[in-house]
Amino acid sequence: MKRSARSIVGLALVSLAMVGCATLPPAQPASDLKAIAGTWHGWFTLTSGYRFDATLTIREDGTVDLIVPALNNPGPRFPGRVAVQDGRYRWKSDTTGRAGTFTLHDGRGRRMLVSHADDGVYAEYVPPK
Repeated sequence: MKRSARSIVGLALVSLAMVGCATLPPAQPASDLKAIAGTWHGWFTLTSGYRFDATLTIREDGTVDLIVPALNNPGPRFPGRVAVQDGRYRWKSDTTGRAGTFTLHDGRGRRMLVSHADDGVYAEYVPPK
C-alpha cells in the first residue's frame, strides 16, 4: 500500500474511533470497585478482527471472571483481577497474562464498561436488562 493510501486508511480509522466514542455516555473517574462490580454482557474483538460474545463478572474484592460461550458451552472461564491504580481501573487475566484498563461510562440513562487491553483488544459491556 502506498504511503498516501495508508495515511487515508489511518485517518479513516481514527475518525471512526472518534465517532464511536462520541456516542458513549460520559466517562466516570475510577473510584472504588463497587462502581463496576456486577455482571456485564457484551463482546470483545481480538486484534485479528475476530469478535466474541462474553459475560464479565466483577466482584468487589477485585476478582474477575470472563466467560466466552462461543468457545464451548457454557464457555471457558478466564479468571483475573482488577484494582484501582493511578486513578484507573487496571485489570489482568490470570489465564492469558493480558492486561488493560476498564473505563466506566455512565450517564444519559446508559451504563457501559469499555475495556482496552494493552495489546489492542477492545471490548464493550453493558449491565443485563
